[in-house]
Formats: sequence, structure tokens, C-alpha cells
Amino acid sequence: MHVPPRSCLLNEMEMKRNMCNKVFLAVAFLAWNMNIAAQPQTEATPKYVILITIDGMRAEMVDDPLMPSPFLKMMSREGMRISKVIGIPPAATYPSHTTLVTGEVPAKHRVFYNRPFLWNKDTARISYWYADSIAVSTIWQKAHEAGMKTASLFWPVSTGSPYIDYNVPEFWSLDYSCDQMEYIKPFCTPIGILDELESNACGKLDTITYQAGSMQRDGRTAAMANYLMNHYQPRLTTIHLITTDYSQHDHGTMSQQLLFDVGSVDHAVGSILENLRLTHRMDSTVVIVCGDHGFCDYSQVVSPNVWLTRAGLLSEKPGGEWKACFYGGGNTSFLYLHKGDDKKTIKRIRRLLDQLPYNERQLFRVVEKEELTAKGADPAAVLALEPMVGVAVANDRIEEPVRQQKGGTHGFVSGQDATTLIAYGAGIAPSRQDSIRQTDIAPWILRMLGVSE
Repeated sequence: MHVPPRSCLLNEMEMKRNMCNKVFLAVAFLAWNMNIAAQPQTEATPKYVILITIDGMRAEMVDDPLMPSPFLKMMSREGMRISKVIGIPPAATYPSHTTLVTGEVPAKHRVFYNRPFLWNKDTARISYWYADSIAVSTIWQKAHEAGMKTASLFWPVSTGSPYIDYNVPEFWSLDYSCDQMEYIKPFCTPIGILDELESNACGKLDTITYQAGSMQRDGRTAAMANYLMNHYQPRLTTIHLITTDYSQHDHGTMSQQLLFDVGSVDHAVGSILENLRLTHRMDSTVVIVCGDHGFCDYSQVVSPNVWLTRAGLLSEKPGGEWKACFYGGGNTSFLYLHKGDDKKTIKRIRRLLDQLPYNERQLFRVVEKEELTAKGADPAAVLALEPMVGVAVANDRIEEPVRQQKGGTHGFVSGQDATTLIAYGAGIAPSRQDSIRQTDIAPWILRMLGVSE
């Protein structure tokens, strides 16, 4: 039997892969531009809206009978369930949360990643914390300007917002040895609100009782939300529950710790529902629970900056000389050029990628500028590398470009890590819907509140 040489096999496989990529892009663009995801429609005319995000929420957390989520299952059964929420590029916590409160893609709201790309400077300890990073109006602003009280607990990119009446933002000190909860008190509004919550709702918050990724955090956040609702009656409240993100990053999409954490966030949601019933507000409130993104398991990590450093295009440490840099915003690496019109460098990088060994080149697809623009990614990015499912990206510059490692990740451009949504409460009839866009949620909330978009 004649066996073709390996080079011919690789060429044939490369041709098939390129053809599949072209078909995939054609379908992706068609789906994106045809607006196949209808906007949610309800009969709800609530007085109050509570938007709760469960960080890394996947449909399986609701649908899988083995998941300890009785409250989420009840809400899904008796309320509106939208199976898939199509996110933005990249599907990462800070840009996704900003889309949830603006209805815009990153190219418009200008929060592109969790941490900004600082042009080859170290960004390891900096995030988009401040609300003035958002370049468009938010649902907090529109509700506030309509005369409504607003509240928010640990929502990303909310620090310093003048439109949140009761605000405990997601924010922390770069000095990790300090008491983080004491540090953020001057950034909470009104001044003294966190002391009030500690005294009357949740108890003293410290590195033990409110550690990031700790199950205690979910219950205490719910207690704060209930106190604010009972004493100040905000018409719009946004709440960020984070525990499930930590366990999925560390252990993937199915682990004993994740089961614990799903039970924790479910209990937090349930305690908010119980408080609404006890205070006779359930029939005047809509509670929306959704994720900012989903998750995918991975067993390999690819670090494309290693290829650039080896080619002399990027310094081994941030701050040095560079011509190009990949930046992993979520699970997609976006390429930036020191000089945006450096055609010579981009041509060199394309050739470098094309000439990679097959076992490395097969781990990702190149996302061209046109697709990034159509989906609302950072306009400064020249192209991006999106890994295949099962592969994560990293910003490492030295060592090996590919390593074996297991965990969970999110931040794709193509939507493999979609999240889900449940709405329950005033005027919400049991219904099912296949999909919506994440950009549809903010306008929907404003319509429910009777606020002009």
C-alpha cells in the first residue's frame, strides 16, 4: 500500500483545516449579522429589578440534576429561561459585566479586558476598576437620572460611579498585605455604608469571612443586598457573586469544589428570593440571574509571545524594546503592534505562524481584523489567536510555547463559552427562549423599569 509522505499528509490536513475555518467564519458572520438572537420580551412591569451575576455561570449549573441548585432550577421552571446568552469578545469578567450594564460591545464601552493592555508594560496588578473607564451611559445612570435609587455590590468597573446611590464596588489595594475591606471603605458610597452593612447585615468582613473564592462571601453578599432592599428600596440593584469562577479556573467544569460553590451561590440567590417574599416585594420585583461568561476545560496552554521573543520582536520582560505583543484577554490572544501601521512586522508574524510545527499550529485559528471589528473587539488589535476548545492561552514570554496543564478557561471570540439567563418574578410567565445577545439585556432592564433607552 502506498503511503504518502508526511509533508503531503500535513499539506492535505492544512488545506482541510483552512477550508473548515473559512466555512466556520462564513457561518459566524452570517449568524452575527442576521441578529438570530431575538431580544427578550416579557409582560413584566416591576417596581424593582435585581440583576445578579454568577461568575462563570453555565447552563449545566441549572439543567444538570446533579447540580445542587434548587432555587435556580425553580426559577428556571417557573420563570423565563434563556438557554444561551451570546457574549462579547473576549468573554471575560470586566468587559462582559460592562456590556451587561451598557448594552454595548467593548469597541463602544471601551472596557476591553479585565486588565488594560499597557503597551508592553506590566499589567499584572492593575484592572479596569473605575466607572469613568466606561465611555457610554449605563443602566445605573439612566435609572438614577429618572429619579430612581440604585445599588450595587461588588460589580466590576463601578468604583466612583456618581449614579449608584449605595455602592460597594469590586476594588482592592495593590498592597495585598493590607486589610482589603478597610481599604475599600472610602470608595464605597455613601461614606459609612460598608460600616453600616457590617453592623446590621453581614458581620465583620475580613480575609477569613470575605475571602475571594470563599463560600462565606456569597452568603454575606446576599445579606448586604437584603439589608439595602429592606432599608433603602433601590429600584435597580446589581450584584456580583464570584465563587464559581474560582473553582472552575482551578479545577475545571466538574469537581467537588464546584458542586460546593454552586450550592453556595444558589443559596445566596435563594436567600434574596426569601427576603423578597417575607417583605411582600416578590410580586413587584423581577430577579434576573445570569452569567458573565461560561467555561471550557483545557489540558494544554499555548503562549504565543514565546514565538515573538524567540524572533526578536518582543522583550523577555515587560518594558523593554518591542515591535509586537500578544495580549491574552480571556482565552484569546490579541496582537498589538508598537507601530500600528508596521506592515513589515505583521507580514513577518504571519509567516512565523504559518511555519510553526503542525503540533503547535493546530492549537489555534487566526481571527482576522474584519471579524474582530464585526464583533466589537478592541479596534487597536491587529488580529487575534483563538485556541481550539481544550486549549488555554497565556502571556508568558519565555520557556516553552506549549505546556501541559489542566483547568478551566473562558474568553473565546466564537462563543464556545456562552452563559445562560433566568428571569423570575413580577409579570414573568413561564417561557423558554433559545438565545439572546448579552447586549440585549441592558435595554430590556430599562424597558422593564419604564426608563427611556
